[in-house]
Amino acid sequence: MADIEGTMVIRAWAEPAQNQRVRARLISSHPGQDQEIVETAGDAEEIILAVQRWLDVLKAAETTPSA
Repeated sequence: MADIEGTMVIRAWAEPAQNQRVRARLISSHPGQDQEIVETAGDAEEIILAVQRWLDVLKAAETTPSA
C-alpha cells in the first residue's frame, strides 16, 4: 500500500480589537487534488473543524482502492 500524504499550513493570529479572538488561514492539499484549498476560520472551533475535514479526506484516500 502506498503512503497517502497531504499538507496543511495554518497561519493563526489573535486580534486585539476583537478581544483576542483567534483567526486563521488554512492552506491544504491532498492526493488527487489539482490545486490548493484555501480556507479562513474565525475561531478555534472553525480551525479544528477545518483540520478534521482535511484529515477525513486523507483517511478516505487511504481506504479508496487505486485504479
